[in-house]
Amino acid sequence: MQRLQVCITMALMVFLMIGSVCYAGGIEPIPSLNNILRSSIPDNNSSAAQEMEYSIKKFYYQIQYQDQKLKILNEVKGHFEKSISKAEEKYDEGEEDIDQSDITKLKLGLAGTLNDIFGIEADLEISRLSLFEVLKDKYDPEAELSEPGISPVEFNFEDYKHWSEQGSELSGNVSLKKAFLKVIEAKKKMQLARKNRKITRALLVSEVANYDFGIGDPTDLFQALIIYTRVLSGYYDSVYKFNLSVAGLNRDKHIWMH
Repeated sequence: MQRLQVCITMALMVFLMIGSVCYAGGIEPIPSLNNILRSSIPDNNSSAAQEMEYSIKKFYYQIQYQDQKLKILNEVKGHFEKSISKAEEKYDEGEEDIDQSDITKLKLGLAGTLNDIFGIEADLEISRLSLFEVLKDKYDPEAELSEPGISPVEFNFEDYKHWSEQGSELSGNVSLKKAFLKVIEAKKKMQLARKNRKITRALLVSEVANYDFGIGDPTDLFQALIIYTRVLSGYYDSVYKFNLSVAGLNRDKHIWMH
């Protein structure tokens, strides 16, 4: 029994040492949004506390959204580079179904994607700095989020009357009702964007497969990549706007009630 306890203790010590070495050589990730809010927001319902909570959510959602968009752009960049290489190879071999204009379109698509990547990389760094500024530099600016992917927050209300029943004094507040309607609008747009995302993904997979097998058209692939970028970026943007609108509504509600 004592030998077992010794083995368990030694294993735990090794585990802790490995963990400390990993963090010593790297950067500890930023905790989940809920953990940050619990450790950073004053335990009161003051306007300042509500504004701080809203700012943390805003920049956290921004980082999630921008990181997701950067992954999409890098994926599209890879498809463009591969398709350009294949098109130039076919053109050099004298294949009649490829001309210089096809290659030019693909290169312009790549250039546009690179331009978007440069922009989103700068936006992502600014969002990180903004979050760390609100959190009083509690985390390393290079730290990654422990929750990198953005997803819709829970909001199950469909009409203002149902939502305002949480506080009778809210029922006649015109400003809150306007904010509530903006949340519903953002939710419907997000749901529509989610459906379009699935369709667009299938389109891209089909066009890439056709092109890889040598039966696809460069123009069709170019259009599919552009549509894929726009629709998926639009979806994650819609999730960000929905989450932020819910955060704004909750902030306004707490400020009004207190």
